Amino acid sequence: MASVSATPSSDAEMDALYAEAEQVFWRSMELRYAYELRGDFAPFPDEMSELLADRYLEAAKAQYDFYVEKQWHSPEGAEPVVAVARYPGAAKSGSEVALVACIDTRPTPALNSDGQIVSEGNVHRWEMFFKHFDGKLKLFDGTSKEMSECWVG
Repeated sequence: MASVSATPSSDAEMDALYAEAEQVFWRSMELRYAYELRGDFAPFPDEMSELLADRYLEAAKAQYDFYVEKQWHSPEGAEPVVAVARYPGAAKSGSEVALVACIDTRPTPALNSDGQIVSEGNVHRWEMFFKHFDGKLKLFDGTSKEMSECWVG
């Protein structure tokens, strides 16, 4: 379970840690878009293990396997609407920094190999937790909750 403290840090070290976490998040999303949106089912990206760890990496691999099995993709050029923000004071399992995101996948319906819509998309609020593994900041745990609407900031 995540916890939130009332004393967010805003010093330069925390700013740098948040910036690094955002870079990790956005790069992992770029890699996911290759298979989730564009149906590029090349082998699971090795780079993911440089960005993700523990159960988050395991979940990403399982999701990749699901997309490969189903051969799902999204309409060409479609991308979800993503807003991400710092989540000061939130912690889980020894995390060093946390982000919160709202992900709206309704603009990216999932299509099967025949081009038929198999999932219309939805809105989720993600809480993401990062810490260092072997000197690299990685996204290692998180929660996701489907919502009718979502805001961050």
